[in-house]
Parts: sequence; structure tokens; C-alpha cells
Amino acid sequence: RRKQEKSSGINAEWPLRPGTTFAIVFVLRELFRSMPTVSELRLKFLTLRHYLHQQLLVFLARPDAPQILKVVGGVAVVIAVFIVWNLSSAIAAVISYHRDPISYLREFYNPDTPRYVDTSAFRTPEHKIMDFDAYKNELFKLNQYNTYLSDKTPINRKTKDPRSEGCRMRARSLTPDDKLAPTSIIIIMHNEELSALLRTLISILNNTPMNSLKEIILVDDKSNRFELGSQLDKELRQFPFVRLIRNSKREGLIRSRIIGAKAAVGKILIFLDSHVEALEGWYQPIVSRIMEDPKTVVCPIIVSIDHTTMEVHANGGTSVWGGFDWDMKFTWEPLPPRENQRRGFDDAAPIRSPTMAGGLFGMDKDYFFELGAYDPGMKIWGGENMEMSFRIWMCGGAIEINTCSFVGHIFRKPGMKQSTPVEETALQQNVKRVVEVWLDDYKEAFYNAAPSHRNVAEGDTVSRTLLRQRLKCRSFSWFLREVYPDKPRPGRDFIAYGQVRGPGDQCMDSMGIDPGRRVGVYACHGKGYAQFWKFHLNGVLMNGDHCLDGDGTNPRNVVMFECHGLGGNQQWFLTEDGRIQHAGSGKCLTHDGRFLMLLDCDDDERFVWKFNGMSEELLEKFYVIYSKQFGYFTKKQKEENKKKAVVSTQSGHYGRGQRLR
Repeated sequence: RRKQEKSSGINAEWPLRPGTTFAIVFVLRELFRSMPTVSELRLKFLTLRHYLHQQLLVFLARPDAPQILKVVGGVAVVIAVFIVWNLSSAIAAVISYHRDPISYLREFYNPDTPRYVDTSAFRTPEHKIMDFDAYKNELFKLNQYNTYLSDKTPINRKTKDPRSEGCRMRARSLTPDDKLAPTSIIIIMHNEELSALLRTLISILNNTPMNSLKEIILVDDKSNRFELGSQLDKELRQFPFVRLIRNSKREGLIRSRIIGAKAAVGKILIFLDSHVEALEGWYQPIVSRIMEDPKTVVCPIIVSIDHTTMEVHANGGTSVWGGFDWDMKFTWEPLPPRENQRRGFDDAAPIRSPTMAGGLFGMDKDYFFELGAYDPGMKIWGGENMEMSFRIWMCGGAIEINTCSFVGHIFRKPGMKQSTPVEETALQQNVKRVVEVWLDDYKEAFYNAAPSHRNVAEGDTVSRTLLRQRLKCRSFSWFLREVYPDKPRPGRDFIAYGQVRGPGDQCMDSMGIDPGRRVGVYACHGKGYAQFWKFHLNGVLMNGDHCLDGDGTNPRNVVMFECHGLGGNQQWFLTEDGRIQHAGSGKCLTHDGRFLMLLDCDDDERFVWKFNGMSEELLEKFYVIYSKQFGYFTKKQKEENKKKAVVSTQSGHYGRGQRLR
């Protein structure tokens, strides 16, 4: 057992405690000590045979012996039939599995008969003595979702078909299942919960045409949980289409995907996460579209599997596309009117998305490697979706979200797991590689959004720069102009942006975007995200896709809310000397060392804030629009008004024929 576990790369413990092992050895030793010799055994056997012979003669001499023999014989026949029946069923099942394992597995994992994972074998003794609530909380922390409920949820559960009527009509015109290109599905896992992983595999089994699916490549990135060793091997033996690759060392998501792609034999690659559920009809739209145009990368609609209830929310997602913020954070954004118009206002038509989330997508294998696969200089995870999105569009490809393909995804509870220093460093290096290779003249916009990245070493990017030249890729300005013209950008849409440093050298921090939550201050870290703010020309101050809002219930508090575009409590004014004034109350923004608050404005330094990036040209335009509303005029405006007043006075006096003083 130990040798088997070590060869699998799993640090498993001996399943029995030392005391139990000693007891078994002791009992076996005593049994062998008390065993009789061969001669003694022969004598005992002859004595027993003689005794049974005498008893049989006595029984046959009884008058009711024939009736008893009939009853016993009948019972024996029933037992024999039962044994033969069960043996034949088992033999038939084995023959059926070997003749057509896919059909057998589909029948076995039919959602009409719920099946579960037995977790008792891989819960530690500490778990078993815990209070029930503490046990559930411990499991929740383990994966950042309700692991206890995941184990209690059938691994072959039935889910609702999320497709619209328009999608069902389109499905009739797709490439027939028997003519779909052979496909390899690649799944990377590291310490994934076994029930979630098996639910992923079985949902693919139940909702994918197997005459097209060539294989599922499961890459284990050096997991160290017991159940992902021999237990997983045992579970996967019944899935003939699953190939398990175990990394000898931790490679990270990006490099593990390259390993999986190189091992794949299918013409099309589909990348999935290890905690998803493929829903009905998910596969055909992706593969059919890639067969039509190999340079189109196709993403499914990602629907949420609730991390608390494990319920699949199979609705929504058809009216958003992928975007990004200037700190290189991926965002979901509402579809602009021009894209709806291009789609003919058809909810079943694909969306041409500027970026992709990166976890779930399909791509032609030859095109994947022709385009440069993933950047091998990137480590662990993070930034690879931005890099691939820019590279696809700028180098002649396209990204589509197919609104008729749905895959459920467990979104882990945010804020429960902090990145390790190694992961954080890897993320910063990855993002800087993206910026240095692909952003051209817009690098400064990123560095103002995330100033700490200026000092990060991105490593050698020569090979990726040469790749860009070889592929004859277009500029980032072309990408913004042709693919993403709706993207707000510095100097055009927001007058100030980046880190906002305030009194006491503290920075404005959204503290995690949660509608209604108070906004605070935190030590400036320069990484963007919760400290990346944008002051738009229309007077709203945004972090992510939410707006800074004066709390209507408490006039001193400042909170985050969804942007409504109506001004009011979300309207702010930025003065020349850095004060941020609230339109609704006329008060100015400051902080108490923990949270932002609104107080009566004065000349104190506690009201002064400084943005990393500023557009003087847009600031002047902003003052022209809003100065009268706020009763505030810049020095330049005051001088101009003074000159106008003088000219007006002169013209007025001359008109009345009076002498000017």
C-alpha cells in the first residue's frame, strides 16, 4: 500500500493505528500456537464423520423424515436459484460493461437513481469527534464552499435544461453528433473535493455525445489529500475515457494546461475547471462553431452553483460579456447597445466578447499551439486569461460566448482564502508580462492603477515579443478602437484614476465590493483591485463596477452601491486642491482612520486626496460642466470671469455715454 501511494505521489498514512496492528498480530500468533497437528486433525475429522453418520441414520428412521426433507430441499432450491440469479446478473453486468462501457455507465449513473460518494474513509479522526456545526465549518474552510452539502448531493444529479426556445431551435441545425470533430476535454485539479470532481466527470458523461468525445485528460497538480490517491484511482477505473496524469511536482494551472494540451489526441480542446457541471446541450454548440471557424475561441455561459446551497442557478449570463479594468482585473460588464444591435437582438446569437474569464473555453488544437499556447514564463495562475484574450483578438482570432451552451461553476466564497506570498508574487509577475508585451502606449494607465508593479521583475519576455512579431499582431490601440470601443479609458472618460491617497498616508479601499457596505481606508499597497478608483467625467467615483454613494440613512457614512447613473448620492466634485465634495450634502470626504465619512468642508489637510493619474484637459472640461452646480470656480475661471466682468462693465458704461473710472 505504501509503495503504491508513493508511486502515485500521495503522502498517505497506514490506515490502521499502531495499537490495532499489534492486536491483530498478537491474535494471529496465538491462533498458530494453538493449531493441532495433522494426525490430530485427521482423527477429529474421522470422529466427526462417524457422529454425523449416526445422526443421519437416527433422522431417517423418523416417520416425518420425508416431509422434512421436502421442505429442506425446497428451501435449498430457492437459495440456489437466488445465488445463480445474482451471479448471472453480476456476470451480465460485467459482460455489458466490457461490450459498451459508456452505455453501461450512463445507465448506472442515470439521474433517476441518486448516487453518492462515501466520505467516511477519508475524514480524519479529528473530524469524527467534532461538534456537527464545527465539522461543517471545517469542511467549508477546506474548499471555500459547502463541502458537507456537496458530499450529500448526488454525484449524478439531474439539472434543469437552461436553454431558451431559440437555442433549442438552433440545436436542430448544428452539426450531427456523429460528425462532430474528436475532442479532448482537459481538467486541472489540485486538492479538489472528490464529490465535486466526480460530479464534473459524470455531468460530462451524461450530457456529451460519446462518439465525439475522444478523452477527458485529468491533470493532478501534485494533490496531497488521501482521497485523491488510491481512492481516486479506484473511482476512475470505471471511466475508460478518463486519462489521469499526475505531475511529479507542483506546476500550477498554466503549465498544467500546457501539459494536458500536449498529451491530448483530439482535434479540439475544451478546458474546464474541476468543480463544474456540464448542463444539457452544452457540448454541441462549442464544437460546431469551432469546426466552422477554427480561429474562433468559444466560451460557454457560466452559471453559478451556489457555494452555500449547491443549487444550480441556470439562468442569466446572456446579457453580459467579458471586460477588464486597468489594473488587469477581469470584469463582467453589461452588453453595450451596439453589440445587441449586431446580434439582431437575438438572445440565442453568440456574443463577441473582448475578453474571457479563462476557466472554461474551447479551441482548435492546431490553432492553440500556432497562437503560442500559454505563456510558459507565467507561474501558477493569474493573468493568463488577459494575455490570451489580447493575443487572440490582436493576432487575427475572435472570442465568442455561445449563449446556447451552459456550464455550472462553483464560485468559492470570496475572502475566505488569502493568497500565499508565492502566489501573490506569481500573479504580479504574470500581469506585468501581459502589460509589457501587449499594452503598448497604455502601459502607464496600468502602472497608475497598480503602481506597485513598476518594481516587479517580469522575467524574460523576448520570446513572447518575437511571437507577436511573427504572428503580425495589431496594436493595443486597434484592439480598443475596433473590439472594445466602449471601454472607458484615461484622458477620454475619467479625469482622475488609480490609487487615492488620503490623510495619514492611508488609501481609499472598497474593502471588498459588497453593496451597502461602508468604504474604508487601508495601508496603500499599490496592487489596484480594492484600491483602484476612477473619477469619471460625469462625476461618479467608481471601484470595479460599483459607485461610491453617500449613505441616505446616515449622512456621515459612505458606502458602495451599484451605479444607477442618476447623480444624487453618487455625484461628487473634485476641487483643484484635491477635496472631494458630495453633491447631495455639500460635505467633504475624509476618514476616521478606519472608514470614510462626510464632514463640513474647511481648509484642513484632512480633506485632501491625491490620485495617481490625472488628466488636466478633462479636469478643465469637468469644471466647465459642474462649477456652477457646486458654486466652485478654479483660479483660471475666476480670472476669466473677472475679465468678462470688466469687459461687460466697459461696454455697459460706454453704452450709457458715461465716463469710465
